[in-house]
Amino acid sequence: MPPATVSGTPGSNANPNGPALGILATAPRPGLVLQGLCPPLTEAEAAALGTAWMKALVTELPGVAVHLLGRPADAMPMLRYFAGPGVSPSDWNEPGTARPNRSTMVRALHTLLDRGHAPVAVRTVDAPDTTEAGVLGCLDAARLGSVEALDQRGEPWLLAAPDREAVQDLAAGRAARRGPWARTVQVVDDLVLLAHERDPAHGTPMLPVRDLQAALRFYESLFASELLARTDNFAFLGIGGARLALHERRLDFVKNGVRLPCSDLSTRIVCAREAGALDETACETAGTGVGKEATATDQDGNRITFFAHESAR
Repeated sequence: MPPATVSGTPGSNANPNGPALGILATAPRPGLVLQGLCPPLTEAEAAALGTAWMKALVTELPGVAVHLLGRPADAMPMLRYFAGPGVSPSDWNEPGTARPNRSTMVRALHTLLDRGHAPVAVRTVDAPDTTEAGVLGCLDAARLGSVEALDQRGEPWLLAAPDREAVQDLAAGRAARRGPWARTVQVVDDLVLLAHERDPAHGTPMLPVRDLQAALRFYESLFASELLARTDNFAFLGIGGARLALHERRLDFVKNGVRLPCSDLSTRIVCAREAGALDETACETAGTGVGKEATATDQDGNRITFFAHESAR
């Protein structure tokens, strides 16, 4: 099968320089990247993991100009080494080592527009399992309006737009289309869940909760969950044919999220909407090459994204 490309006829917002993708990256130096994984990883191990993701993600895309926007400035020689053929490295010019947020990504979109590209997209490198087809689908959809692709916490891992007006919509959180869900890795729990998603035999995905008993009541009323087993701090649930574990963590709670297969997606949408827990925009993913999904938020801010089984589509 030939590789995918950004398709369609450019409209009035198109630029002769064509579409572009900006990859926001911090140099994979020990102590600079993936600090939320240390411990249990050492700083050197976290840097090695960041290096592997850089090598896999900072590559050419067919029909797209790829820009590696890196930091800190004194690490640009290292980042140029990681940039594959056809990738243009440049200083990101953003201080600190914090993960890029929406404001940072919006500024990067303006940078690409200033360089004469349209449509444009920016992405982070902490979503290692995203596909080339997903990124290209977002760029293609961005010819018609703004696109945001969210992670398990509802934060963007990719934003795309055809022009400055659409970028302002993204800045205000008013995306026209939703891109594919992806897991970003910021803390150790994210790495564990990523391993599960790559190989379901790894175990049952587990979400942290502040109060296990309250969470069980919420999941039973909202998702009609079935309690399969329970200890003092853990509970294992069945939800729509999928399994999910809950772990009570009062002192070190950090909200997270999972993506679960579901045999009755329409029922999940109705129940979540009635409870006021549905992310309505997450139901629409047309134009980004992904199937129908529904995302609900539990009482602790965890996001559960259900997607339809192939047999149910």
